[in-house]
Formats: sequence, structure tokens, C-alpha cells
Amino acid sequence: MFFSQCPVSVKSRALSAGRLQSGFTLLELLVVLVVAAIAVSVVGGGAQSFMDRARYHQTVRDISRHLHQARALCVQEGRAVLVTYQPVERQLLIDGHPQLQIPESVVIDWEAAAHPPKNATNVGELIFAFNSDGGARGGALTVERGGRGVVFRVNWLLGSIEQAAKAPKL
Repeated sequence: MFFSQCPVSVKSRALSAGRLQSGFTLLELLVVLVVAAIAVSVVGGGAQSFMDRARYHQTVRDISRHLHQARALCVQEGRAVLVTYQPVERQLLIDGHPQLQIPESVVIDWEAAAHPPKNATNVGELIFAFNSDGGARGGALTVERGGRGVVFRVNWLLGSIEQAAKAPKL
């Protein structure tokens, strides 16, 4: 009722004043952008750490699975199966065939097998040799992240794969 009796200029001013009050000020928008930037920086750092940890755990699982597959192949086919590591390419190989690419965020340390087989055409460092008689020989393969890690070894008599926590350095 009030608007019907007012002149047009008063109506337009009242409507425009209502529109101005319903928007955001530049200061409010800047505060929201700063809070969003802080949240993204905090979450982004945590996400990177989470991804590195996930890559480490996945690499440990993959190495364990590939070593068990190499042992199963040895038993199934009744022949020696060699597991080698190429440090430059960061690849784990079984019988000279690439099986696993190791991520850059994971540290790999290895102890090569003492005496490689005479008929072996090694591509990389020989880590483990699963023998056709069921035994095995080899060194050690350590997967590390942040000073902690897992060491893989083989039992020479049973040919089984042993996985243990890496001993801390003194």
C-alpha cells in the first residue's frame, strides 16, 4: 500500500536499497577466499603424505605377491626362477620379465645373491633364486619409507618368503 502512493523515484530507491543489502561486500568475499586457500594448503599437504604412505603399502603388498608368484612358478614348472632388480629403471623382474615398477617415493635397498646360477642371463641385480628342488637362495630386498621398512628374505631350505620389519639403525 505504501508503494502505490509514493512517487516512482521513491519506489526505485527502496527497491535498489533492498538489492544492495542482499549481496556480499568485497571484504566478505576476500575473507572467504583466504579461508578457502588456507584449507586447501592444509589438506593438500596431508593428501600428499597420505598418497606416499599408500604407495609404500601397495609396493610392499605387490612385492610380496610377486615373490610368492615366482615361488609358485618354480614349483609348478619344476625349474629355477630368478628374481632380479634393475635399480636404474626401478623395476622388479621375474625370469627377466618386468613385473613391478617401484614408485619414486619408495626407497629400495637390496643385498644381491652371493652366487648367481651359471646359466642365468641376468638382467639387473640377482636378489632371489628359487630352485627347482624347492629350496631358494638369495640376499635381501628392503622397502623403506621415512626410516621404517620391510625386509624380504627367502628361507634357503624351504624356499619360503620371509617378511620382517626392518631393524632400526643405531
